[in-house]
Amino acid sequence: MFKNSFPIFLLAGLDNREGDLTLNQQVKLLEESSLLKVKGFRYMEDDALVRAIEQSKRQMYIVLFSAGARESDYIAEAFLKKGYDLKNIFIVEPYATSDYVASNVRLAVELGVPEINVMVGTGSSTGRGVVQNPTPTPECSPSHWCSLKEVGKTIRIKRRKKVFLIFGVVALLVVGLVIFRIKTK
Repeated sequence: MFKNSFPIFLLAGLDNREGDLTLNQQVKLLEESSLLKVKGFRYMEDDALVRAIEQSKRQMYIVLFSAGARESDYIAEAFLKKGYDLKNIFIVEPYATSDYVASNVRLAVELGVPEINVMVGTGSSTGRGVVQNPTPTPECSPSHWCSLKEVGKTIRIKRRKKVFLIFGVVALLVVGLVIFRIKTK
């Protein structure tokens, strides 16, 4: 059984050409910016990622990066079947030069992945034009790879907001309990 000790699963981009970052380097960029542990899968290991989702004990974030976004709809369907929130899937600079990839990204959005969770660069090779309301990745260096840092920051902020929301609800409950006890004395 897969133990889900990784809050983020990354289906990485290409790693087999000169100039590409290795899977471990891509994982490291995401870990450093999100401050979370990341389990990396190579871009062609979508079946392994789906098995990891199916065997998971708790929800995680999914980052589908570049070539790893090829089967976005398949990953989103697995997330839905598990009962997980599609707001936790990020499709980052999908390599959408083919109709097949662009269509699968759009299908993932139709299933419920928010369009703002599709982060795009300046050309079709980084997802531009795939959906109507994506989040543009800022220009940074090394351009395409640093989008992993940007999605990590986004996840870190999203988690922080969740923690503050939970803390706020607990605080309100405590205050309510104190007021109730005072009134019942």
